[in-house]
Amino acid sequence: MDEHAGIFKILHISDLHLGKGLRSRDLAEDQAHILSSIVRETARLAPDLVLIAGDIFDRSIPSESAQTMFGRFMADLRRALPFDGRILVIPGNHDSARRVAFAAELFEAVGIHLVSNVRPAPALVLEKGGKRAAVWALPFVTHGAFHEFRRTWLDAADEFPETGAGRMADHMASIIANLRPHFAEYDVNVLAAHCYVCGAELSESDSAFIGGTEAVPASLFEPFDYVALGHLHRMQALSPHMWYSGAPMAMSFGDGGSDKNLDKGFLCVEIDAANGRLTVSPIALEPLRKMKRVRGSFSGLTKETPEPADQDYIEVVLTDTDPVYNAFSELAKRFPNLAGVQQEAFQKIALGAGDNLGASAQPWLSLSRERNVHAAVLEDFRSFAKYILDEEPAEELVAAFEALIAEMAEERE
Repeated sequence: MDEHAGIFKILHISDLHLGKGLRSRDLAEDQAHILSSIVRETARLAPDLVLIAGDIFDRSIPSESAQTMFGRFMADLRRALPFDGRILVIPGNHDSARRVAFAAELFEAVGIHLVSNVRPAPALVLEKGGKRAAVWALPFVTHGAFHEFRRTWLDAADEFPETGAGRMADHMASIIANLRPHFAEYDVNVLAAHCYVCGAELSESDSAFIGGTEAVPASLFEPFDYVALGHLHRMQALSPHMWYSGAPMAMSFGDGGSDKNLDKGFLCVEIDAANGRLTVSPIALEPLRKMKRVRGSFSGLTKETPEPADQDYIEVVLTDTDPVYNAFSELAKRFPNLAGVQQEAFQKIALGAGDNLGASAQPWLSLSRERNVHAAVLEDFRSFAKYILDEEPAEELVAAFEALIAEMAEERE
């Protein structure tokens, strides 16, 4: 008898954020490298299902290159799977549900299930060794998505429990309450969900991505044998059967580093339908380039060294007492992929701690405060314009905005 009969193997992945940039740097090469690594590991592990729990793209209107990358990834991943292997993809809060599910019927014909809405039936059912595993899909639940589910599938007699934990929790509780009566039809029930669960630990990049997203209680998911969560970028377990896979590559400098708790990758989940035994194994992926935050003095970081230049993405934090001018260009000689420089001296100026700076910094104090605000606003405008235009803004546009800032400053005076 096959010792693997009735054991379902699932690869749990989330938060690809295809199309994401790093301070005007294109991460396409790095993301393509990670996707290729996932494909290789999929071929090695031979799972029954690859489950991607949301945030496929970094924005709701992804660039053409990001969409092409996703299409190529789906094709490569499907080829890497066993003949009867399946793929399930749900949208997250960064995705447009309709765009993710484009041509869903066509994809489903080859075992790729793009599920964009909440359904009262499993997204798919796996069968193995006489056992059946239902895989339920709970994409990011917007107010509109919940009411579409309620209007399409439910009636006044159905359950609408109130958790007291907020609107998002109430909506998800209502959905799960109406799915639960069907659980007994299957030997295993797996949920793919994109949400923020109470008690989960945020990483640095999550602080920016979460925004006003409501947290939902973990108790909502107790009926499931395994809950594959997406939304947070740190790999972590909320219970033995409830995991965030985290993002497969760092999303910020605070997500990288050598801390083993910050390793990036995905999860390999095995569920024995005969006895309910669950095994969850992290699969680490090596990035093309790491994201590292380096602290030190300007002289210490720019001194000659026999070591080759560090090719990783670097953010430098200068600890010098006085500001260092033209620091970026000098540090870039040591760090070719330098993405940013923070100076503690300027941070003290911005916080009004100028009296504690060195004497050479004092003449710059009032000017630097104004420049810091001006530069921050201009940088925010560049980022916003790039997000909207999907390319670097023209210098004429930036110059026009900078003139507007100057005009506003004059009016304040």
